[in-house]
Amino acid sequence: MIIDCKISKIESAKNNIYKVYISPEQNIDFKAGQYIFIKLNDKKTPFSIANCPTENKIIELHIGSSNQDSSSTSIEYFVDALVNNSKFEIDAPHGEAWLRTNNYKPILLIAGGTGLSYINSILKNCLNRGFIQPIYLYWGVKNIDFLYADEELTQLSNKHCNLHYIPVIIEDEQAVWLGKKGTVIDAVMEDFTDLTPFDIYVCGPYQMAKAAKERLVSEKKANFEQMYADAFAYIK
Repeated sequence: MIIDCKISKIESAKNNIYKVYISPEQNIDFKAGQYIFIKLNDKKTPFSIANCPTENKIIELHIGSSNQDSSSTSIEYFVDALVNNSKFEIDAPHGEAWLRTNNYKPILLIAGGTGLSYINSILKNCLNRGFIQPIYLYWGVKNIDFLYADEELTQLSNKHCNLHYIPVIIEDEQAVWLGKKGTVIDAVMEDFTDLTPFDIYVCGPYQMAKAAKERLVSEKKANFEQMYADAFAYIK
C-alpha cells in the first residue's frame, strides 16, 4: 500500500545512529518484524519498522550514517524532508519474518548493528502481549560506542524477569568491557547447546544472517522452520 508521509522528528541516538519518526497520513496495519520501502535515488530501499504495531500512528526507523553505505543518503533525504516539511511516499507493510504469536516457545532474538530496529519491534510486541516464556536478546555491535539502545534494553530486562539481554562487542580498544566479546553468533553458540524448542528471529549484516542460518541449524539443532529473517530468502 502506498501512503503519503512526513517526518515528525529525527533524534540522534549515538555515534552517527539516528532514530527517524515518520507520520503517515493513515494508520498502517503492520505486524512486528515487517518493513517499509522508500524510494531513494530512484531505488526502493527497505527499512525495518522499529516500533510496536500498537503504535501504528507513527513509524520509527533506526538508521546508521556512514560514508561507506547508503545510510548517509537516507539521513540526508530524511533531514531534507523534515526541514522542508515535504511529503514523501512509503510502500508498506512488507516482510514475512514477523512475530509468531500462536505458541509459547522460548524466543531467541539476534541483532547485528541497526538490525536492532527489526528486533526492537518484535521485542516490544512480545512484552506488550505479556509473553511469559523466556526471551533472549543478543545484540552484536562493533564496539561499545554503537550500543545506542543499551540503557533502554537494560531497563527492560530489569523490569521483565523473562527477558535476558546480552550485548556483544567485537572490539574493546577504548573501554574496559566486562561483557561478551566476539561475534554475536559466536556468543549464541557459546551459551546454548540445544536450540530445538526456540523460535529464532535474526536481523543484521548478510554474513551474520548467513552464519546464523548455517551454524545454529547444523551445530545447535535449531529448527529452520522456526527461524525467521527476510535475509534468508537471499541466502543460498
